Amino acid sequence: MAFQVDVLDDAELLEFFGAEPVARVVEDGYWCYQVSDARGVELRFSFNLYEASVQTVVSLGNSQIASVSQEGAERMLLRDGKLRCEFFTSGMKTALTIEIGGELSIVWSSLRTK
Repeated sequence: MAFQVDVLDDAELLEFFGAEPVARVVEDGYWCYQVSDARGVELRFSFNLYEASVQTVVSLGNSQIASVSQEGAERMLLRDGKLRCEFFTSGMKTALTIEIGGELSIVWSSLRTK
């Protein structure tokens, strides 16, 4: 399985995150972006094209608050200024929505489809 449907290009990701990736290994299909808001909440967002996976790590200061990894990625798109990743696995639909605005907002949600 490859992360192929509606993947954002480098320019769209640069515009959304406002910065170049902090890590990128093109031959491995890996990109990683890092942003923080005025409160000091930091998001590390990475994806791997070949593993069809997305990872998020949310930190505050030196403390990691949450870490989520999800495989089965099928789509990455921008909608209403938000980054949305959609995942489909057997019997489950998962979505990640990230808003960077004044304060970071990271929402993971899953629904059983069977």
